[in-house]
Amino acid sequence: MKQIKAHIAVSLDGFIATSDNELEWLPNEIKSILNEQYAIADSLLMGANTYHYIFDHWGGWPYTNKQTFVVSHNNTNVTPNCNVRFLINGQLEEINKLKHKTDLLVVGGGILITTLIKAKLIDNITIYTIPKLLGKGIKLFQETPELNLKFMESNSLECGIVYSRYNL
Repeated sequence: MKQIKAHIAVSLDGFIATSDNELEWLPNEIKSILNEQYAIADSLLMGANTYHYIFDHWGGWPYTNKQTFVVSHNNTNVTPNCNVRFLINGQLEEINKLKHKTDLLVVGGGILITTLIKAKLIDNITIYTIPKLLGKGIKLFQETPELNLKFMESNSLECGIVYSRYNL
């Protein structure tokens, strides 16, 4: 069986985006690190909000050479010829089937990460803690079950970002 991993940046007070879904507060160093992770991933997994944010803010679809799966209640695919497949029905079952075929990297999405944790589908999470307080915004974790994670490693970057990796 393959793995589902997540690499996500979070403010020191636990937010992954501002209240208006913006990511401009993220330092360029973390944007580069996350883009490197996306580039080496076998396949990408994201929610519809993240999918549309990327398309709207990056001037098109940057991952045309990468199979991408979007978890959504509706097929709002604006990139039908770009290796993007929407998972609309039986999403968790579909993700479990995909996990048997390919490694998946979760792109953004606190709600999706929380759902995958609850379903025991995510194997590994790397959190990049940015030394910035946003005060309000979109939280990384929604309501999660109590869960002990296995600490794997932690390190700091020269710019003050601390990353920690955990297995679930």
